[in-house]
Parts: sequence; structure tokens; C-alpha cells
Amino acid sequence: MVFADGNLWFFREQNNSRKMFRQDHFLKLKIKVGRFEMFVRFVRMKTFKPPHFLIYMAFLMICGICFSQSRIEKAHQKTQKLAEKFLSKSHIPGMSVSVNINDTLVFSEGFGFSDLENKTAVMPSQTRFRMASITKTMTAATLAKLSELNKVDLKKSVYFYLDSLPKKPFDFTIEEVGGHLSGLQRTASTEKYTCDNPYKRSDFYKIFDLDPLSFQPSSSFQYSNYGYKLLGLVIEKITGESVVENNKKYIIDAIGLKNTVPETKIKDPFVSKFYTELRDKFVEAPCLDCTFRYAPGCYLSTSEDLVVLGNAYLYPDRILKKETLIQIIKSKKLRNGPKTNYGFGFMTYTDGNGNYFYGHNGGYEGSRSALRIYPKNKMVIAVLTNCTVENIDDFIAEIAYNYIADK
Repeated sequence: MVFADGNLWFFREQNNSRKMFRQDHFLKLKIKVGRFEMFVRFVRMKTFKPPHFLIYMAFLMICGICFSQSRIEKAHQKTQKLAEKFLSKSHIPGMSVSVNINDTLVFSEGFGFSDLENKTAVMPSQTRFRMASITKTMTAATLAKLSELNKVDLKKSVYFYLDSLPKKPFDFTIEEVGGHLSGLQRTASTEKYTCDNPYKRSDFYKIFDLDPLSFQPSSSFQYSNYGYKLLGLVIEKITGESVVENNKKYIIDAIGLKNTVPETKIKDPFVSKFYTELRDKFVEAPCLDCTFRYAPGCYLSTSEDLVVLGNAYLYPDRILKKETLIQIIKSKKLRNGPKTNYGFGFMTYTDGNGNYFYGHNGGYEGSRSALRIYPKNKMVIAVLTNCTVENIDDFIAEIAYNYIADK
């Protein structure tokens, strides 16, 4: 784009009819390369022949590209150092970090080891970690897709679809369950996370009947894996297929995720081992029971797959229509007015640097995961670790700041 403050014009010389380029006062050029802009200003330019002017323009464009690449490279270096520091300070055996901006992977690195004993390096394109509760975004998106297909109404009562479900004193909708507003407690009263878990799928209705609601629906917020198990049953009832089959059809295959799979006990060399600290040493974390946990968690993925998933939640029509994405991301409100900072399967917040994002965290013993989508900046960040860590929110906020501040 060219902005002229004087009288800028083209004219022809009377003698040889050559095109000339002239300005009486000054010319300001705005050069945009990628997400960056550079201004160049000429004062009292003399007459330039067109070939000379084109050479100047080409030179300035090259400078602009180098300038942009330099700033991006600086952000990469900051992110690299930040991740190395976080890995060391938080005593993390292995971690994968991927950053995608404008639908392009700009940073993707593995840190530490996926297997400490064999010194297997983390590879962000191949090493699978636990997504944990990031899985809830897929369950919610699958239900939202079924809603677009007129197979389910998210505003209807759960009992409309599960008529054999034991009745509670209060009714609640699918939307309330997905927004953690139903009053269901975090987990079933007899459930454990480890492989000695006595709670089975066949126990769901019986234990559901015994477990009381914690509050009247939409009067409070309580994060509930229990509720997402219930949503999984709704999906299976209306489609006649498992949650895993539905997630594969509507999410995984739809956007081409190659390394996002349900966790099983089958040995896989690309699946990280998961660790916990015991007396200042890393030992393998207890076995995780995934037999009835694919709606709230228990998927594996790479950080590079996760940023692809995040882009599908950012750009309309990859999985869901624009109006559907807006609906599920928007924070719910309690009956007395306050926002919950949680939509339908998505947390929605402003980070410590004041930048708005939506996404989800996850964590089991031996793992921590986070997916952040910054819509204003068209940026998606995924972080996966193979042990439990604190302050992952601050870590991601600083990664985001590296790229936002260097715009």
C-alpha cells in the first residue's frame, strides 16, 4: 500500500515519453510481511525512473522479510529457553510443546525423555502423551456435531434420551451436564482411577441412583467427570455406536489426526511412560483404568496433533459451523448471574498477561496437558508432560506472550 501526503502522480516526458515517478513533499511506504508491518519514509524525493524505484521496493521487501523472520526467531529462542527452564525447575522427565500461528506450525520441540531408562527422546510429531481432560472437548464437539445433524437437542433433559436413568429431585439438560452445572459430583462414589478400580460400566445406573446431587442444577459450578460419563452414554444411546467410534468419525478422521487414539494396555513404543516422584526419584505412575473413561478422558495424543485439533476449534467448518463454535465456547452463567468461565466442554479465560483464550487442561497422576486457543492472534499452543506438574498455566501464558509481544 502507498500513502502519499503530497501530490503524487505519473507523467510522461514530452521528449521521450518515458514514465517517471515524482513527489513534491514526501512518500510513506507501508510494507506488510506476514503479521508484521514496517514503515519507510522518503523526504523530498527526486525524480526516480521506474526501474530504480522497483529496485528500491524489492530491497525494502527483503529487509521487511528479514526483519519479520528475526522477530519470529527471537520468539522461538525465548520459548526454547523458557521450556528448558520450566522442564528443569519443575523436575519434568519429558515434555512436548507445539505452537501454531495462522494455521502454520511455527514451533514444535520435544524436551527430555519419554522413557528415562532407555533415554528415549521426546518427539513432538510422534510421542504420545495423555490428553486427560482435553478429551472432554472432543466429547462436547461430538455432541455439538450431532446437534447440527438434528440427532440431539442439547437443551433437552438427559432423561429424554436415557429414560431408564434413575430420577433425581431436579431435572437437568445435556447442556448443563456439559457445562458442569448439573450438580453431579466429580466422580462416582465408588470409583477409583487406578487399575484396581471396583467401579464398572455395569454399575453406573445403580451407583447413580445412590449418589446425591451436590446442588440444584445451574445454581453452582462443580467440575464433574461423572457428568461426562453420562454424556458418553447419551452419545451411545442416540447413535448406537461407542464414544470411541463417534469421536473417530466426527473428530479424529474428519480433521486427519494421525496420533490421537484411546489409551489401552497394548504396548506401543511411541507412547510415553508416565512418572511420579517418590523420595526424590522418578518411578512409573500407577496403572490407569480406562475401561469406562473415554468420554471424560483416557485419550493419547501428540502436541502436533493437538494444535491441529485446536485449529479445528478455531476455524469454522472443519468440524463445526461458526454459530455452533460460538455457542459451545461461550461461558455459561449461574442462575443468579455470575459467569462460570466454562462453556460446553471448554474453559474460557483471560491469562495472566490479559490475553483471552479458550481450551482445556488435563491431568492424571503421571501426566499434565493443556490446550490453549488464542482467537484474536489465531494462535494455538499445546503442552504435554509425562508427570504431574504445577504452574502449567503460567508457563503457557508466557509462551503466548513471546509471540504476541513480538508482533
